[in-house]
Amino acid sequence: MTKEPRFPNKLLITGMVLVLIGSAALFWTLSLFHEVMLWLVSLWPVVLVVAGLVMLYLVYLKEKSDRLILPGMILFMSGIFFLLYNTIIPEKSIERIWPAFMDIAGISLLPYAFKKRRRTRIGLFISALTLIGMSLLFFPFSLNLIETDFLHFAIQWWPVIIIGVGLVLIVSYLINRRRRRRTTTTAQDTTGPDDRSRS
Repeated sequence: MTKEPRFPNKLLITGMVLVLIGSAALFWTLSLFHEVMLWLVSLWPVVLVVAGLVMLYLVYLKEKSDRLILPGMILFMSGIFFLLYNTIIPEKSIERIWPAFMDIAGISLLPYAFKKRRRTRIGLFISALTLIGMSLLFFPFSLNLIETDFLHFAIQWWPVIIIGVGLVLIVSYLINRRRRRRTTTTAQDTTGPDDRSRS
């Protein structure tokens, strides 16, 4: 009977350590160590992306708690945003693209709403769409696509908020009315003709 070695994976571990040390030394001798380190530091948002994907994987594939959806989506969307900011988006432009954070919050609420009951789902949908709509409203001003001052614009168009709230209430009323009709129809169908004749 052959005796197993005390450290069966020592060759693999030693080889990986030597490859890492040799790669770092090669970058150092080629004067590329600083550039490589800066590139690796710029990829730190990948950690957020991976963490968010792990949470979503646990919810949708492992059927874990729905509470992981919202933080998972926020981590995932934030990681994508900061990854683009570190690699593609020009520096010092955060003051122009700040409405994107409202998009992140709104989009993160959508899959969380799908897992909730109808009444809670409607409220979460309204909150998510409100955040996304506000970000679309602020983007033209933050990107200087509209020359009009935002205060002047708000003074002229503030009644649109009242109209929007009214439309939301109307839609909520129609949805609840349709649901009540379905409930009544189902109750009538479950009551058989014998029960009706007896009554």
